[in-house]
Amino acid sequence: MRERQVFPSHPEDAAIHFLGLLSAPELLDQVVNGVTLGMLYILVALGLNIILGLMGVINFSHGSFFMLGAYLTYQLNGAIGFWPAILASALIVGLLGMAFESTLIRPLYKRLPEYTLLLTFGTALIFTQIVRRVWGDDAVRVEQPSYIPQSISIGSYQLPFYKDVLLVLLTIVILTLVWLLLNKTNIGIIIRAGTRDAEMVKIMGINMPLMFTLVFGIGSFMAGLAGALAAPIYAVQPQLASQWIVLTFVIVIVGGIGSFWGAIVGGLLIGVLSSLMSLFFPPAVELTGYVIMGIILLVRPRGLFGVEGLFE
Repeated sequence: MRERQVFPSHPEDAAIHFLGLLSAPELLDQVVNGVTLGMLYILVALGLNIILGLMGVINFSHGSFFMLGAYLTYQLNGAIGFWPAILASALIVGLLGMAFESTLIRPLYKRLPEYTLLLTFGTALIFTQIVRRVWGDDAVRVEQPSYIPQSISIGSYQLPFYKDVLLVLLTIVILTLVWLLLNKTNIGIIIRAGTRDAEMVKIMGINMPLMFTLVFGIGSFMAGLAGALAAPIYAVQPQLASQWIVLTFVIVIVGGIGSFWGAIVGGLLIGVLSSLMSLFFPPAVELTGYVIMGIILLVRPRGLFGVEGLFE
């Protein structure tokens, strides 16, 4: 007969009992999972942050670009191989973003921001329906190549190699390259200056329409790249667009609009805390990001690293 479990009668003893049920490997698993999730959040949020910070465009189609990156990787994987499919998918999404900005968003720059919000929200719905038409409603998966090891041993601890090691390292490399682009190149200087004062940059003779198209392409490329890298980890389905876009905006608000480091800190913070919440109180996992956002907005309305008066 199964032994009956006895629970402590006092709240303090109950808390100690609950924490005692959690082992160090369980906590470590959730922290590692949170870091992996946070890395994907960072890639998507940083692309959106660049667009929002420089252009002031509230792009609800950004989640659709993440979804398209995943689906294109699924489609191209068998034809050209895993890594070429990831790169090609990100490039295609980046070019799509440039065409999207130049044809649909550019005519709305002189209008109220609500126009672009409604436009991108509507196009996000259209992208979802196109995906359903082409690939169907059922989830699909991208198999990682056999030459990528399934796991790696660190002492007695087993880590999924692609998800928890390779993806993290690739994200660090990508973030380093983006930082170098923004801080060590003329294009980056223009982007950062435009984030602070777009009118001043325009007066200096910079072709801002072309710069806006390029920035939108970079942001879309990063969303597509995140989707492509996430394709072997998550079930690829049309709901990816809506699932990721809202949380991405939350991360941008928490970190601060227009901030490179804000996107990184916000993505890691929400990724790790959400993962830990799945261990301590699973029903609240989806609320974690919104609770953090509410607290940050009460204490520091411009976000952790946001610039005050950016849109004034």
